[in-house]
Amino acid sequence: MEFKIKDKGFAVFLLACLLVILIFSYALFGMAGLRVALGIIFVSLPFYFILNNFNLEEGEKFIFSLVLGITIFPSLVYALGFLISFKISITIAFIFLLIVAFTMPKIKKKPNNSK
Repeated sequence: MEFKIKDKGFAVFLLACLLVILIFSYALFGMAGLRVALGIIFVSLPFYFILNNFNLEEGEKFIFSLVLGITIFPSLVYALGFLISFKISITIAFIFLLIVAFTMPKIKKKPNNSK
């Protein structure tokens, strides 16, 4: 998987925003706020890698991954939570999404031989 950032200034801006959000959430809510902010970031990470396979701008990938991470990931965990414990279902859903993200480029590049 190739991870490129076209504009280095945008990457620095995103990291600065991330740092401000983490500091603000820690200052306002303590350790619980920091854990929630980091949780949202980690939940959105597999979707960012999935969206990295499509022709999207960095800002679009960032926003779409946040939205998908906040909506789809909890739905997967909730549905899987009926079968097993929620702590294990969180781990399984995260690993499953990472596997999808890293195998997607290999599937996408596979030649189509069905004629």
